[in-house]
Amino acid sequence: MNHNNSSNAVDRQESGSQVPLTLAVTGGKGGVGKTQVALNLALVLARQGYRTLLLDGDAELANVNVMLGIYPGVTLEHVVLGERTLEEVVLPVTDNLDLLPGASGVPGCLDLDSARRENFLEQLRVLEKGYDRVIIDTAAGLSTPALHMVAASHLAALVITPDPTSLTDAFSLVKVLHRKGYRRTPSVIVNMASGATEAQTVYRRFSTAVSRYIGVQLHYLGAIWRDETIAQSISTQHPVAMMDPKDPSCRQFWTLADMLAVRCSQGVAPANGFARYWARLVRRRHHQRSEDRKPQREAPGSSQEWLTALATHLHSTQGDPLAQYRLVTGVLEVLGQSVDEDTLEALQ
Repeated sequence: MNHNNSSNAVDRQESGSQVPLTLAVTGGKGGVGKTQVALNLALVLARQGYRTLLLDGDAELANVNVMLGIYPGVTLEHVVLGERTLEEVVLPVTDNLDLLPGASGVPGCLDLDSARRENFLEQLRVLEKGYDRVIIDTAAGLSTPALHMVAASHLAALVITPDPTSLTDAFSLVKVLHRKGYRRTPSVIVNMASGATEAQTVYRRFSTAVSRYIGVQLHYLGAIWRDETIAQSISTQHPVAMMDPKDPSCRQFWTLADMLAVRCSQGVAPANGFARYWARLVRRRHHQRSEDRKPQREAPGSSQEWLTALATHLHSTQGDPLAQYRLVTGVLEVLGQSVDEDTLEALQ
């Protein structure tokens, strides 16, 4: 693959500079190396000539800056509160790579008044236009902010390891995403594998279970081998992607970046971009709140009328346990013919 800047310029023209390709690096649990993958991949993309923005979206374990030896005094949450501008918060890391700490604060814009909210979203739109790639290090697990970060991205890369708990938690994440309407094809990165054979075995076992029990097809993006140099890079605060590309530890992430380029060349589902996603979410939330404030009137045949009728029938069958049993089981049988899986879980 040719990594020179001229080819990247063509790529920018083809993909459109208004909406950069956005990749959410996520995981079902902590400790799978998600942040390391996101950081090193972002560093390689920057070295390949892509203007890259790395969003640290993990509120509880926001440690991208720690791995880089950078300790910001302000984060995106200060922008949401109107105390700083985005330009004051974005931190340059290397040529072509910037870090936006505290991206987990983006959902806070949902609670702002309209003027401050629009100001923040406009800053986010302007910032986004300056990049070719946006890499999001999401929070691990099933938190609402993490799910939104995935939904806002063109692609999601799910990091798993050979650890069985990693696979079960990742399975739960895919299940929740699918249930909430996520219809893109998630990619998978197998981290901490002993070699190609183990990585392929872990991926096949995981993808087979996801396909069989959830009905979702996955995409194998690549693997990162268990590597002592990568582990030591945390304490030295010098990510391996800053090393010579010929170094075996560094080379793994160049290969991963190449696989991401192949994945993108195969076509990705269109997306509105990170800023537009949050703008649409804000509009939907505002509309929903407006509807909730309107007085609600019970329509004919409403649930309240049915409950009243059921209570009347139950009262009329007092002293006849068999009649009450038939009435209740009949109601449950009719209910079971129409509820979906989520409602059934709530009833249980």
